[in-house]
Amino acid sequence: MPDMMFREDAYLRDAQAAGQAPPPEGGTVREQTLFSPTGGGQPGDSGTLSWGSTSMAIATAVKGDGDSIVLVPAEPRALPPVGSVVTQSLDWDRRYGHMRVHTALHLLSVVMPFGVTGGSIGAARGRLDFDMADAPEDRDALEAALNAHVASDLRVSEEWITQAN
Repeated sequence: MPDMMFREDAYLRDAQAAGQAPPPEGGTVREQTLFSPTGGGQPGDSGTLSWGSTSMAIATAVKGDGDSIVLVPAEPRALPPVGSVVTQSLDWDRRYGHMRVHTALHLLSVVMPFGVTGGSIGAARGRLDFDMADAPEDRDALEAALNAHVASDLRVSEEWITQAN
């Protein structure tokens, strides 16, 4: 299982990592990764890998076989040699945008009195789908409640929850 550095420190922007054998479908797999994969309505991270005097743009990260995370090059090119150490660098503005939208959607799910059935996150905007027959009548009240949560500037933390929580 790779060391998912993005779970340990979401603000880490650059890190070194050794490579593993590439998956049959292509891309590159690192023993440690800063790149969060596509999943749950959120796009995968993008950025660059650098080794020696070479660099390669990474378009996205996706889940591979087992627990692997595959970094997908932006264009076809030679991959870093297996076992080589590369420097991973995130497209930080894009990642941070995803983080902000993700947090805002969690806050929206608090002020909307309905179950969430789906959603999508981007760097500048996102959406949530709610289990509701009709749209709420008082959008201004919902917006005010959402803005009150934002203005309270509470600490954001991470915790995995289950239906039992």
